[in-house]
Amino acid sequence: MRHALLITTLLVALITRAGGELWPVGARFAGMGNAGLTLVDLWSVSANQAGLAGLEHPVAGAYYQQHWLSSDLAMQGLAFAMPLGKGCIAVNGGSFGSTGLFAQQRYGLAYAMRLGQRLRVGVQLDYLNLRFGENYGKTGTVTAEVGLQAKLTDHLWIAAHLYNPNRARLGGPYNERVPTVFSAGLGYTFSERVVLCAQVDKDIDLPERYHVGIEYRPANVLYVRAGVSSRPVQGHGGVGVRIKGLEIDLAVAARSQLGITPMFNLNYRFE
Repeated sequence: MRHALLITTLLVALITRAGGELWPVGARFAGMGNAGLTLVDLWSVSANQAGLAGLEHPVAGAYYQQHWLSSDLAMQGLAFAMPLGKGCIAVNGGSFGSTGLFAQQRYGLAYAMRLGQRLRVGVQLDYLNLRFGENYGKTGTVTAEVGLQAKLTDHLWIAAHLYNPNRARLGGPYNERVPTVFSAGLGYTFSERVVLCAQVDKDIDLPERYHVGIEYRPANVLYVRAGVSSRPVQGHGGVGVRIKGLEIDLAVAARSQLGITPMFNLNYRFE
């Protein structure tokens, strides 16, 4: 009953907002409260494309997450990044929801580049396809993303990201705009084993969201993560394992009354 009510509520909200939201992906980021704006990771294709410029090897990965343990609110996707000199090109695709209620697919093509040792920039074009159940129709549009990361000191990075600067419209029977979201954050590396990240997201039509997270590496192959995010308030935690080129990340986000959202991603670095 709780899941049925949740799904119905979410469907109504999506139809009202028209969809197109930038759903965070990647268990590493999720374990840190989705505060991944300054990090270097394959799943920067969703958080901040500038982070792709820090990759040193080709990486392929897959992710899966299930919001509040409901299969109707599941997300899954694939990504691949290829460093090319000072740049990096990446492709990614993912889906959210159920074809019977609400389904959203996103396909992206990204390029990131290092401008010296202290600045990275990235851009991405996304194609969105949304289906609002059998009786509500479907639509699609193209959006863009831009991001940067800047190194201020040996320990401090700052970053910014803008989703949908072109204010794309969904068209069809839904003449609503895709949400435009600006994010800014910082990351502080205390040592090779501890990094602290914080960021704020601002949808131009909604209040701010805050994210704080920490990653600790107690052993060379093991990472432990924790974080918190707001609107709604959620607690986050996760672990990661690195075995040669294999990266396995697990995370969970907990929200009172609704329950938990487990997340998993598997990456492989072609060293």
